[in-house]
Amino acid sequence: MTEDAILKSVFNSQAPIGAFPSIICSGDKRYSDWNGFTTAQVLRALRAVPESDSLNNARHLALDFFKRCESPEIPGAFRFWPKGMQPDWIPELPPDADDTSIILIEMVRNKRIDLHAARMIARSVLLPHRLNEVSKPAPPWIRPGAFFTWLRPGPFNIVDCCVNANVIAMLSYIGLDGITGFDETCEMIEEGIKWSEGFSFQVRTLTPFYPHPAEFVYAVDHAIECGAKQLEESLGLMRDFGWVQDNDDENSEERPICGNAYAGDIWYSQVLDIARKFGRRYSNLGQTC
Repeated sequence: MTEDAILKSVFNSQAPIGAFPSIICSGDKRYSDWNGFTTAQVLRALRAVPESDSLNNARHLALDFFKRCESPEIPGAFRFWPKGMQPDWIPELPPDADDTSIILIEMVRNKRIDLHAARMIARSVLLPHRLNEVSKPAPPWIRPGAFFTWLRPGPFNIVDCCVNANVIAMLSYIGLDGITGFDETCEMIEEGIKWSEGFSFQVRTLTPFYPHPAEFVYAVDHAIECGAKQLEESLGLMRDFGWVQDNDDENSEERPICGNAYAGDIWYSQVLDIARKFGRRYSNLGQTC
């Protein structure tokens, strides 16, 4: 396929509401899904692609969709789906640090939210939902100061290293690398990777919402590109363990982009896989902040 045809296939997959598609695998069933997470990842993958009317239109629609993902109860916090758009069998989820971080970067980059507002959101929305102390028993890599996944009080909140890497990327991008919890989170990610020793089961413990280590690599690499030099050692460890590799020939149907840590549902996106492969043609660093 020509480059124009590849890009056209990506843009044609976008729904009129602005979302890019993914597939949920739930048991032996597959469902089409449209969510803010996949959409933000597609925009990220296409950052280095030369501007065009088609790209600008797709980006505009996606940014409008992100506004629908914003929490009505917590302005500035974002959710995986807009209110009421989640599948019937999945309960309505609260906003989370992961979607808030990856969407907020795109909103700032594209001037839908200014830097001052983004910094206010980070301080008011993310900082209150950090781990204050580690209760025993707990994995040895968890650190006080790290960010919880869900932006809500109460029990059953998970610390995920890939989620935290996305938070670090956002904080670096908006110039808040000195904020409380930043250094502790970077230390936790590095210590977690060391603790895993590269074994798949232990890596899965680090990233319960991300079943494939490739997404953890993408997140850490992206955070470094956004300015988080503290994670360079973590990326080096990932290389040593063989997680950093060329995935161009890997079947996207075999590489999940995220998962439900509680119910076992897994998301795939062929469109995101195509966008990433295409975007890498225009950037020696892969994804560029």
